[in-house]
Amino acid sequence: MSLSLRGRLTLWFGLVMALSIGIFGTLIYTSISTELRTSLDLSLERMINSIVLMIRTQGEKDQKEKKSSAASIKERSNDTAKDALEFLRDGDSLRQDSLRRAATPKPLPPATAEAEKIVWTEIYEHIVLNPRNSLIQVMDTAGTIVFRSKNLGADSFHIEQDFLRLAVDTIPRYTTIYQAVLDTTSGPQPIRIAVARTRSAIIVVGYPRNEVQSILEQLFSTLLLLTPVMLVLSIVGGFFLAKTSLRPVDAITRTAKEITASNLSRRLPVPNTNDEIARLSDTLNDMISRLESSFERAKQFSADASHELRTPLTILTGEMELALRSRKTPAEYQDVISSALQEVLRLSRVVESLLLLSRADGGRLSLHGEPTNLTEMLADLADAASILGGQKDIYITFRANEDLTIEADRAKLYQMFLNLVDNAVKYTPEGGMISLTVHRDKNVAEVRVRDTGIGISGEHQKKIFDRFYRVDKARSREMGGVGLGLSIVQWTVQAHDGDIRVESEPGQGSTFVVRIPLLNPTPQNEDMAITPPRHRTLAQTFDVKRLLKKTKGSDEEKKGKEPAAEEPKPVTEPQEKAG
Repeated sequence: MSLSLRGRLTLWFGLVMALSIGIFGTLIYTSISTELRTSLDLSLERMINSIVLMIRTQGEKDQKEKKSSAASIKERSNDTAKDALEFLRDGDSLRQDSLRRAATPKPLPPATAEAEKIVWTEIYEHIVLNPRNSLIQVMDTAGTIVFRSKNLGADSFHIEQDFLRLAVDTIPRYTTIYQAVLDTTSGPQPIRIAVARTRSAIIVVGYPRNEVQSILEQLFSTLLLLTPVMLVLSIVGGFFLAKTSLRPVDAITRTAKEITASNLSRRLPVPNTNDEIARLSDTLNDMISRLESSFERAKQFSADASHELRTPLTILTGEMELALRSRKTPAEYQDVISSALQEVLRLSRVVESLLLLSRADGGRLSLHGEPTNLTEMLADLADAASILGGQKDIYITFRANEDLTIEADRAKLYQMFLNLVDNAVKYTPEGGMISLTVHRDKNVAEVRVRDTGIGISGEHQKKIFDRFYRVDKARSREMGGVGLGLSIVQWTVQAHDGDIRVESEPGQGSTFVVRIPLLNPTPQNEDMAITPPRHRTLAQTFDVKRLLKKTKGSDEEKKGKEPAAEEPKPVTEPQEKAG
């Protein structure tokens, strides 16, 4: 059973939240437990330090009172150690002793009074205000109990002799804290113990761990109770969050199901969120737009191809049927066969053009690029193309000011420019002119094929490169065109990383502009000293009538007579070479 995306998102959200809640609860419990234990240890240290300070203060006071005696320094020291604990033996609690000493009429020195005030403030805070929980026991260095709080059992703190000896030997300046289980007046309970040593006493202070444990147990119960509640709320919230987030996806899915090949004009809804789903909708809409354009082109292509193929087939069928209906002379049969051959050739051109474009669209038509002198190739093209307009008295001119080299498939590029010139010849009236120019424009070679023909209106210029598109279909068919020449021209230019555009106005001719990147463009840097390359300027004018006369051999040339009108010869205007 596979879960929906909404279910998977909810499940993952719940798992992540459960893990997060578990980690968060563990961290809270651990940190609070550590903080409570640390606070307890600090309280024990503060309590035991207060008692140590009290004992030392009392010893110093007794020592000052007995300075007048004649005892030796050693005896005085022993008496001090002994008398320092006398006040603890005389009273059954620290509080009683403090009250008794507080009633002593003898005034204390200011420093001693201040120290004693600090000591008893700490003791009252930890003992007097909470006498049932604080456990105190004071022993002399021999292990004899000098004082213990009333909440201790009869056995008091059970301290092993080894530990006592260790305490006497190794605790001269700091406090050791450890855990133990002791008998108290309220029964056995875990105790947190602090031990300190002075010159005359060993002080043991304890505090039950029940309170800390009770707080931790209560915290654990609270977390245990809140965890499933938070988890359920998180899962419910995650479900509604996933449902809300995926609502645009549901709308996109419903709309996508309604889009078919017959209604590609529909578009997917785009949410106003500018998020991933909105970008996905935009991307899919762009894809649908491209599909719609492709379908439209395919429909138009199929219709145009069918029409182009049907026309010559219809003519062939009619002529063949006409030839079979009656007897004809050999000359008439020859005319029928000649007409049929023209239609067959027309069909052949259509099929070859379609095959070429099909291979190009499928990426199966490769180019064999090589360094090509574009200027030289166009000069040869202009010379050869001058024959195309011979019967229409069209002059073809070529002009260039330097040699330009590009990476190109020479054969395909030559055929492409020849198609442009041939197209210009077809739509240029008699006596017109076609100019072919090439020049450098930064890192690009720009070729312009300009004619003085009928021109193209603006509404047709955007579609002139579409397959089977003709401005004047009847006239184009009469001229033998199939409507694929400019499509092949555009593909060839784009295959050479170039671009092509048309500039035209009705009645003023057309200019096809082809731009192709140069192979080794000259750096355009004014700060660099560049040696100018060898330039040459070509300005050639080809007289079609003269070329035709030279080809056919006119009677005037055979008889050695001069032509009726002197025709201009091809002119070459070389520019002075740069050193």
